[in-house]
Amino acid sequence: MIPKAPEFEPWLRRLPGFARATVQAVIVADGGASNITCKVEVSGGEFSAVALRLQRERGIFEPYDVIREGEVVRKLAASAVPVPRMLGSESDRAVLGAPFIVMEWVQAPHMGLAPDASFPAFTAAVAAVHRVDWRALGLGFLGVPQDAQTAVLGELEAVAARMPAFGCENEALFVRALAQLRNAAPANGDLQFCQGDINIFNYLFRGGEVVAVVDWEQARMGDARSDVGQLVALSHLKGAPFGPAEQASFVLAYQAASGRQLTDMAYFRALWLFELGVIYRGWMAFNESEPWYTWERLAELLEASLAELG
Repeated sequence: MIPKAPEFEPWLRRLPGFARATVQAVIVADGGASNITCKVEVSGGEFSAVALRLQRERGIFEPYDVIREGEVVRKLAASAVPVPRMLGSESDRAVLGAPFIVMEWVQAPHMGLAPDASFPAFTAAVAAVHRVDWRALGLGFLGVPQDAQTAVLGELEAVAARMPAFGCENEALFVRALAQLRNAAPANGDLQFCQGDINIFNYLFRGGEVVAVVDWEQARMGDARSDVGQLVALSHLKGAPFGPAEQASFVLAYQAASGRQLTDMAYFRALWLFELGVIYRGWMAFNESEPWYTWERLAELLEASLAELG
């Protein structure tokens, strides 16, 4: 599915600033389970490299819609959130075999690799995402739920809808988790713009600052506590002890950066441990090895989080 230079070059030359561009190489970026990203090295164009993002057919976040993602990035360009410059999009599968978008290539390492990465800068960037005025930017095309609780339940049902394809729709732990989470969804949240995946690998650093936030395929209107809950759940999978969710280091840092007190974080931790459990089964359905975390640890944490919900 990865295109070769002769396939992509004619399309690229249609973009302003690339009429005489020559594609030197197409290199698949490492890692991730999102839409496929390639670094395209170019000579004779406005940029020496562009990011080509092709839509996946199957995967742990299906269904994919790269054109939707590109429109999110385009609209965020007018916000305080740093994003790559959108250059163009193509919905016709005949061009490269799948829909795709093209952006500038931001030459900067993600937070997991950047030697000058700053946890406060990362936290401030996440808080900035949640402060985005989605109405003014025209992000309502993503769909506007009635309220934050409806958004949380919609997020939950989107995950549940993937379970049959991953062969885990009848798995006892998931069935129980889904029922508990449906019944316990908090009704006290605010509807905000959410990235949907604030993984540190999506925050690119240079000079100690976040210079670009990437991977917007899960962007939606929702409860910002879900974004925060993802980092809490991931921290436990990486070894952080399981204690009161409101005392998690990222929750405390986010509260300081946003000026907002977070409640009901036990729910959002449980929600994301459920999501990561389904992701685990999806990963195993499409790959020949485990993801970076083990099923035993995930199941242990999910059981603990469900017991905490009562």
